[in-house]
Amino acid sequence: MNSQTPVKDLGDKIIPANKHFRIHERIKTGLLIISVLLITGIVAKPLERQLLAVANQTQPKLQIENLEQDAGQGLIFAVMGGFRTLMADILWLKTMTVWESENLEKTHSLIQFTTTVDPRPKFFWINGARIIANDMPHWEAAQGHTVEQTKRNTVALAHSAIALLEQARPHHTDKPDILLEIGNIHLNRLRDTKSAAAMYHKAYIEHKNTPYYVARLYGQLLRRMGRNAEAYKFLTELYPTLPGSIIYAQKKTVLRRIRQLEKTLKITKGNSFRPEKR
Repeated sequence: MNSQTPVKDLGDKIIPANKHFRIHERIKTGLLIISVLLITGIVAKPLERQLLAVANQTQPKLQIENLEQDAGQGLIFAVMGGFRTLMADILWLKTMTVWESENLEKTHSLIQFTTTVDPRPKFFWINGARIIANDMPHWEAAQGHTVEQTKRNTVALAHSAIALLEQARPHHTDKPDILLEIGNIHLNRLRDTKSAAAMYHKAYIEHKNTPYYVARLYGQLLRRMGRNAEAYKFLTELYPTLPGSIIYAQKKTVLRRIRQLEKTLKITKGNSFRPEKR
């Protein structure tokens, strides 16, 4: 015998012995996932018991709170291996079930847990933030809180949604979606025009694939804040970069707003913006 890896004869196929170990491990992991699926879909036990059944394979007396905490330290990744996507999908389905019952604390916890298990899909982050910022305030209001309490809760939940999206940013640097969602929450839930404008501007300057409307919206928010000179400078610099052949660029709209600002700023006709003709 030589020193090469020993093999086992399986009919027509010769498979290295170390490959058997890898196959065996994959089968074990697969059976573990199937068990979770069966428990989730058929037995419908509480999520804590489902996840503990998985986690106890490596840590016998683990509690759900510890599981969520340790997920960020790699425990879930180690347990699930290549099945993170599947596990995250299961968790999101559970999140939707709890969402329908308007259980605020559990829904919030499951959103955080799902994005921890698999932070790659933007869908989880963005829709989770929308649930926190837009749906949960209505759940709070239904609890009979005073108007002031509801306002405070709405603000707190909006900040919680923003905090969730801030966690998403390192995982999604290729597109402006996360920045835009943060801006939307600042604008629509917190009525914070300054912070919203900052996020829209950041998305515009950092991502070439930012939709055209974002730049126009940023210019409008500058006007709303009374920063007309700044808005004028921005729009006059924006206008030459817009393609006239693309309707979504709304080049004529931008020029019309430039003219409105010239009236507001009392810019004389001789000093007005003169777009280059092409």
